[in-house]
Amino acid sequence: MMKKYIILTLLSFIAFSCEDFLDEEPIGFRTPTSFYQTEDEIDRALAGVYKRHRDLYGAGAGTMLRFGESRSDNTNIEITGDGGGIAEDELNEFTMISTNGNIGTFWTISYNAIARVNFLLANIDNVDYVVEERRDARLGEALFLRSALYFNLVRIYGDVPCIVNPGLTPDQILSDEFLERDPESEIYSSILEEAQEAIDFLPVTTDAPGRATRGAALMLKAKIHMTLQQYTEARSLLEEITTLGYSLLPNYSDVFFTKNHAEGIFELQFSPALDQGANYFSNFVPFSSGQDILGSNSNPNSRGNQYQPTQSIIDLYSDDDDRKAHNISNYIDANGIEYQWVSKFAFPFDQVQFNQQNINWQMYRYADALLMLAECYEQVGGGDPVAILEQIRERAGLDDPSLGADELADLEQTIADERRRELAFEAHRYFDLLRTGKLVEVMSSHGQDQIAQGQTVTANAYQDIRTVIGIPFAEVVEFGMEQTPGWE
Repeated sequence: MMKKYIILTLLSFIAFSCEDFLDEEPIGFRTPTSFYQTEDEIDRALAGVYKRHRDLYGAGAGTMLRFGESRSDNTNIEITGDGGGIAEDELNEFTMISTNGNIGTFWTISYNAIARVNFLLANIDNVDYVVEERRDARLGEALFLRSALYFNLVRIYGDVPCIVNPGLTPDQILSDEFLERDPESEIYSSILEEAQEAIDFLPVTTDAPGRATRGAALMLKAKIHMTLQQYTEARSLLEEITTLGYSLLPNYSDVFFTKNHAEGIFELQFSPALDQGANYFSNFVPFSSGQDILGSNSNPNSRGNQYQPTQSIIDLYSDDDDRKAHNISNYIDANGIEYQWVSKFAFPFDQVQFNQQNINWQMYRYADALLMLAECYEQVGGGDPVAILEQIRERAGLDDPSLGADELADLEQTIADERRRELAFEAHRYFDLLRTGKLVEVMSSHGQDQIAQGQTVTANAYQDIRTVIGIPFAEVVEFGMEQTPGWE
């Protein structure tokens, strides 16, 4: 990986308390030369990386959910007449330009988290660990998180600066090296290497829920290989995951309404008790519902339902599918208008902390691993994809989980459809379409449907389905970085 430099913005010189894994209590300003002196300080710094990573999925920024679902055929945005969310409309309808706030937010949070990892890795060897395995675990966590962050960056922006060292001087931070975007091929090569290092360092289990484990790193590396359509390499990693003790929960709803369970391979931790609760649910309900759905301790997003389920995802479920009942609900407002909304995350809000839920985000879960393994078996052999699909469908409560003749005749599409049903609204669909080369075809057709139904608000909606997003306009103007062709 090319060595580059970046300044650690915001809290780079602040130490955090780590009595609880999620807890971050500022205790004073510290310089990079005076911090990272003890195991506790390494833990505090790592907690800050987890926090920034979580910010990509939470509703505060929540841009991972926007990229993964808004730009897919699973959802559209409720039209309320409120023009304040035009940036989300542009993202949803493929009319974004490089000044769109979602582009800048994702970039900034990601590189802030990467910078924190870089400072940690540059200093961890200065710390004397009593138990060497503990040092290895922290190294593995840091490498896993940096690799995961770069994986998302390269999938969204294509060529990006590959920064692995901290910048301690203005000359380093503003050097020509920092301003260059490295080719996708180099980014993928580097993160595969780092993901393997994380696999080697990380333990199979941890006594602190939320910390990355060997299973999480295996899952990350498998996803990278799947993106590169390297199915044989992904298959062996996914098969190892099946030996590590994970299992499908008996009830689909429990996957989202309980925390740190047997299906969770890597869960982003949220806790109202620490004033760090989840709150993405408020983005999923109709605006006119007020507090009818959310209860008295939350309010709908001012733009209303930003992830309204499309008719195509609704029609994909059979009526006897438990996932349909859990994922999608109906609401009729005071004017008799009926709305369908995503109820997948409809867990009650905390009664003390306003607009916070005590649920985690399932970044990696076992059902996802099984479905990717089925895809590998279908592509390169080595196992039975049908048995895996029937296992997933049996948990979904289907009266007959076996595959029909038409489904068996086009197993590749059947697996894609099952992934869509199982993982709907979890920020996977866009990236599945992207890695399988179907994004332009599917989203062009989806766009035609949305236009015909009067469900678009921006000019030229869905007319240019671009598979790579431009880098933030500010990076071009302020630092002279080269913009992605077509995004100038």
